[in-house]
Formats: sequence, C-alpha cells, structure tokens
Amino acid sequence: MRKRSSQQNEDPGRIEPLAKLPVFWNLTDKRAVIAGGSDAAAWKAELLAACGAHVDVYAEAEGIGAAMQDLVKGKKVVVQNRPWHTGVFHGAVMAIADCESDDEARAFSCAARAAGVAFNVIDRPAYCQFQFGSIVNRSPVILSISTDGAAPILAQAIRRRVETLLPPSLKGWAATAQALRTTVNSQLEPGPKRRAFWERFVDRCFSSTKPPSELDRQELVSDVERLCSLPITGSVTIVGAGPGDAELLTLKAVRCLQSADLILFDDGVSSDVLELARREAKRMLVGAVEEDEPGRDMNLRQLVTGLARTGKRVVLLKAGDAAASEAVASMITELQMAGLQVDLIPGISESAGISARGHAPAYAEAAPPRARNARAQAR
Repeated sequence: MRKRSSQQNEDPGRIEPLAKLPVFWNLTDKRAVIAGGSDAAAWKAELLAACGAHVDVYAEAEGIGAAMQDLVKGKKVVVQNRPWHTGVFHGAVMAIADCESDDEARAFSCAARAAGVAFNVIDRPAYCQFQFGSIVNRSPVILSISTDGAAPILAQAIRRRVETLLPPSLKGWAATAQALRTTVNSQLEPGPKRRAFWERFVDRCFSSTKPPSELDRQELVSDVERLCSLPITGSVTIVGAGPGDAELLTLKAVRCLQSADLILFDDGVSSDVLELARREAKRMLVGAVEEDEPGRDMNLRQLVTGLARTGKRVVLLKAGDAAASEAVASMITELQMAGLQVDLIPGISESAGISARGHAPAYAEAAPPRARNARAQAR
C-alpha cells in the first residue's frame, strides 16, 4: 500500500493575478485637484469631498455645470475660476480631469506625473494612473467593484446585487466595532479569545436588521469580560468537503474554513475547496480517514487532540459526506472523551454531487481525485 507522509503547507495560499490593485486611500484633510466643471467632474469632486478631501476645481465660469454649482453652494468644493495649469498640482495628492481632447489629456497626465501626483482623466483610461470602481457605501464598510474597464455595466450589476445582501444597519454595526476595538484589543490577547469575540459580533450583526442599540453595546462589552475569565480552549470541526466541487459546500462549511487556524485534509479534497479557507490558516495533508494503515487513525486523533489543546481551531476536512463515515463517528466519540468540543458539518456524497451537477456521463469519464493520484504515481 502506498504510504503518505503528512505535509504541511507553510504558504498560506497564492494570489491569482490581479488586473489592478484595490487600494483604500485616506484623503481626510488632503488637497485634491479637479480640472473641469462638467457633471462628470462634479461627481468625482463630490466623491472626493465625501472622503474628507479639500477639493479645488479649476474651470472658467462658463464651464461650470449645474451639478458643480450645487457643490459650490454646499461648500463642498472651491472653484478657482481659471483653467488648470502646471502650478495647480503643488500640495495635491490626487488630480482628476475631464478633458475635451487627447492632447489635453496627455498634457494633464504628464504635468501631474511630473509633480508626483496621482492622476485620472475621466473616460480616458490611457491617461489614468488609477481607476474608480463601482462603490457600495456602508461606511466605514466600503466595497469597490472593478472590471478593469472591460464591462462597467457588469460592475454596476454586481453592485446592485451586493447592495441587496448588505443591510443598511451594517453601517451602525461597523461603527460600533470601530468604537469597541480599543477595548477588545486591550483586554483580549491576539488569538482564539479575540477571534471568538469578533465571530460572536458578526453573528449578532447579521442576525439583526436594525442598527445596534445601547443594550447591544453593553452585551458586547459583557462578552469581552466573559471571554477574559474563560480558559483558553480549542475546538475541532469535522467538515464534509463533498465530491470536490466548491460550489456544493454548505455555507456553514465555508464559514468554518474561513475561521480555522489549522486545516487537516485528506487527499480527496480538491484545491478549489482549500482555496475557500482562511488565507492565514496552516494546512496539513493527513490522508483519508478510512485508510487502513496500522496506527494511522490513532496518530491522527493524537495529532488533532494535541493541536486543539493549544487553543487552536482545528478543521478536519474530509472528502464526501463526513456524517456517513463510521471512522469519523468513532473519532468524534474519542475526541469528546478527551474533553474537546467537536462539531460535525455534513457534506454532499459523490452520488448526490453527480445528481446536483447533472453531468453523470462526463463525471464517469473522469477519474475521481484519488484514482487520478494513483495513476499519476503508477506512471
């Protein structure tokens, strides 16, 4: 029988190529320059002002549109009543222009670059150092969506969908988290207790459609105090990874993977499933739970027990439906007898996965992961 040695992946996971780097920029009390008084320029000016920037608009009076005039009346921007020139960039951190021609766009971008100021020319990506995304605003929770200019309508559609998933009350909960962070950090050391607090916070946040009340805040403070007095304990969760399709995981399984400290997985678990894990989680290949290798089950239980007793959140990720495995049932009993908290999250069996996908013939032609591995070893 082929033996497998446990392998630990110290790399928390590679990042797939990104078209652009998403960055959230603090503009509070920073100077920003807008060239042009059009409605498009006004939208960018209002956006920068909402971020706390001091916005100077360079445009002649006849070029100031109604939208920009409203911003002036609201004292959100200051209009300098003259065209932009190379001296306007001094002291600015960002410059945006609505240019009528490529020649003007080229001149603006060159002048901004020479001054060391980040620049964007509206609707002219060839002259942009950065781009704006489609924004979902639940500040301090902010989401920005970009398609790198490939399909702006798609970005807007994604934003509308995300808007329906994030209740307006999220804004208040995020502000409460911001207010509590100093208290939490001063009383709870980094690690299991602090993570436990924030996970309870998230549960409370998404179980409510209302902004947090004073009672909610008091209960959160009480959670901190309770966690301070509790001993450090780890946990073990056995998760059914299903037939390998990450889309067939339950929401509970995904959430568990994203809160794990250590993930032990057998060789039937697909890389797509592992990609859903928390990036900082350590990963270790431990073979299949049912593998008939002398002492393997005992060694695995000892490994899991030792890791959990250090206060770690350990996830044992098993291909298929963990709830249908007698070996898993036996392991749960023994771990509980060792005094550990153990949870089981069932998965979808391979046969159910075939039905869900509706591609039984195609699946029959492809070998399951373990069979492919065996063939690769034979070659």
